Amino acid sequence: MAAALITLVPVGQARAAATFTNPLDRNGPDPWLQYYNGYYYLAATTWNSTITMRKSRTLGGLATAPETVIFNLTRPNGAGTMWAPEFHLLDGPNGKRWYFYYTAGRIPFNLGSQRIHVLESAGTDPMGPYNFKADMLDPQQDNTWELDPSILQLNGKLYLLGTFYNGSQPNFIRPLSNPWTASGTRRILSSPTYSWETVGGAVNEGAEVLQRNGKTFIVFSASHCSTPDYKLGILTYNGGDPLQQSSWVKSSQPIFQRSNANGVFGPGHNGFFKSPDGTEDWIVYHANSSVSGGCDMNRSTRAQKITWNADGTPNFGVPVALGTRLAVPSGEPAS
Repeated sequence: MAAALITLVPVGQARAAATFTNPLDRNGPDPWLQYYNGYYYLAATTWNSTITMRKSRTLGGLATAPETVIFNLTRPNGAGTMWAPEFHLLDGPNGKRWYFYYTAGRIPFNLGSQRIHVLESAGTDPMGPYNFKADMLDPQQDNTWELDPSILQLNGKLYLLGTFYNGSQPNFIRPLSNPWTASGTRRILSSPTYSWETVGGAVNEGAEVLQRNGKTFIVFSASHCSTPDYKLGILTYNGGDPLQQSSWVKSSQPIFQRSNANGVFGPGHNGFFKSPDGTEDWIVYHANSSVSGGCDMNRSTRAQKITWNADGTPNFGVPVALGTRLAVPSGEPAS
């Protein structure tokens, strides 16, 4: 009997051939994505009374992963229109726990009642179970809606980021004494001042933290989400008190915006995650595929790798067209 012919393929070549395509969720605005203990976890706005999550061994697998309800909103002051979810692994009284931040308000939809809330996980599974922990209200200025929560850890201290209304829509920063308790009132982090931040409305929102090699950046969304010119800007921390606006320098130009050639409009409300082996940084964001796309549930979740410039600043490149085959994140398992 003749011996079987076996062709060996070098591991590096096999992994290089693995690809995925966007979108990861066809109806996934305001996405948040993390890789943890061998799985990708994705949450996005539901615009109802449920918080849901997808889980997959591979990034591309999120597109077909089941949408699992991990929490039902029942509190009268935050019972519906859930948006902008984020989950962060932080130190709590019982060790590391996932803190799940989200925006919700009264139903039927009432923008003025939209506030930031937080859940706490019972263990270290990103999918929970979760218990309601707190309403993240400003202790001195609970006089307007607050949206788009995120967490900054800097110089051993914890801060809540978000946006509010004061005639325009600036980003704010508020000090925290623990993952659910404010230790001071909000301060303005950035305000929409450039022309590219004021298309359809003067908006800074969706502030997200990106840190590498001792540098801290905050990437935020600018202009109104209903326009194709929704885009990303960036702040760079230059030292000093993070609560002071003077400690941050805003780039005069956007860093990620529409690509007519690729059919990508209104790319924004992003997050960041690491590749499985920790060597790559990736951006997750939502966008529309039509110039007439609005600020609704039809925005889809997309992801792509970012690179780094020689001066240590991030380079986001251009948002890729849907269906483009992209190499999977480094270190991703075959399935």
